[in-house]
Amino acid sequence: MTVEVLDLLREGLPESSAPKRRIVVVGAGMAGLTAGLLLRDAGHEVTILEGQNRLGGRILTHRGFAGDMYGEFGAMRFPEQHPLVQHLIKERFKLATAPFPMYDEDTFVYLQGKGVRRRDFSADQFNFDLLSDEARKTPHELLRHTVQPLVDIMEHEEPDKAWHRILNDYDRYTLLGYLKERGLSDGALAMLGPLFNLEGRYHFSLVEWFSHYYEDVFGDLVYIVDGADSLPRAFEVELMDHIRLGAQVHAVDQGERDVQVHYRTGRQTHVITADECIVTVPFAGLRHMEIGGLDPDKWYAIRNTYYGRAHKLFMQFSERWWESGYGITHGLTVTDLAIRNVVYPPAGQDTRFRKGVMIASYCWEQDSMPYTPLAGDECVAQALEDLAKIHPEAKDTFEFGVYKDWALDWFACGIGPLFRAFEMSENFYEDVIRPVNRVWFANDACDRRHRRWVEGALKAAVKNAYAVNEGMRDEMPWKD
Repeated sequence: MTVEVLDLLREGLPESSAPKRRIVVVGAGMAGLTAGLLLRDAGHEVTILEGQNRLGGRILTHRGFAGDMYGEFGAMRFPEQHPLVQHLIKERFKLATAPFPMYDEDTFVYLQGKGVRRRDFSADQFNFDLLSDEARKTPHELLRHTVQPLVDIMEHEEPDKAWHRILNDYDRYTLLGYLKERGLSDGALAMLGPLFNLEGRYHFSLVEWFSHYYEDVFGDLVYIVDGADSLPRAFEVELMDHIRLGAQVHAVDQGERDVQVHYRTGRQTHVITADECIVTVPFAGLRHMEIGGLDPDKWYAIRNTYYGRAHKLFMQFSERWWESGYGITHGLTVTDLAIRNVVYPPAGQDTRFRKGVMIASYCWEQDSMPYTPLAGDECVAQALEDLAKIHPEAKDTFEFGVYKDWALDWFACGIGPLFRAFEMSENFYEDVIRPVNRVWFANDACDRRHRRWVEGALKAAVKNAYAVNEGMRDEMPWKD
């Protein structure tokens, strides 16, 4: 069975013959807020328990800069081809947006101690040991040629059939394993890795990476002008009286007729009894939570859902020299330095002043790990040293930096879930998404096509809300 999730999000849950229920939602990120709002609007009694003092989960806007400047530690750009989140932003809450382009030929490629503008990059300027046929292609052509067999499937078969063929035929590969089997040299891997931000993804699912590559999710992006946290905060008027902040859930007990959710506020412990519980917090955090009644396969899926590391390090400067001196207004510079990626965000600037804010280091997975042991001041100082190799102006105009390591966030447990080989097509994925008795699961791990994106959290929330509203247990609207 399938459901039209966009129609449900837009029009609300349908009238149901199933009785109205008391529902506890654990977590007030985008999945929890969306599921809670749909179910409340359908007439259910909803309570949302959130362990932090804010809404939004991995949507986290930092506003500690000068004037009206801000930085997005979490979600900062939203693909136009993600219909659920675009509906909430533009139709439901009517939040102003602007383009967030990710490519600018004025940005830099800085590798092997040498920096060139993107428009001027060619492999022969650097010491890459490429095969002769690799050297004749541009990096974009080389990557496209390597994944062409998957592209051909997507372009020559009906979409759903093509997607499931990709799953069946290629889910056994990591990205690195596939690229090497296709004959890419180590020199080509060393070149493509930093250019396309692949090195942090090499050991994860080929299919997950390819779905993002083929759909070009970074090709048409927007940001929310007043900050990404405007999106979760737009739920406040309708839901705040149903949300208990500072409520850290530590146990869920299931019985034949109800479920009991145990949570702490300060040193006080509380219990709330409901008919159903929808858990929207990251699976990694559930390993610290006692949940009764889950079978071994469900616990296996919870234990083995991998959450990736990532950090962002913002810096404020006394002037936006990347605009005035380099003509850069957006995009990112890629490097093989410890900072890896430098992002020049169009979001969060205050054009009344010369001051500006940028992401001096944005790293994923193994690239993020060298920063984790550093104290905050030290990691900012190290990043500034690297940034100044590309942009000498940084040292004299630097004012301060702020750093967020998502792997150290108790409530997030990382930047988001990543699939590994074999996990998208086998029983593992079904065990991730299925409910167990009165406990349901909805977060950005519970969707194959949009994992880590807000879109994935929204899709899982809508499906779970629909199933709860309909009183479904066995026949679930999960397939994608």
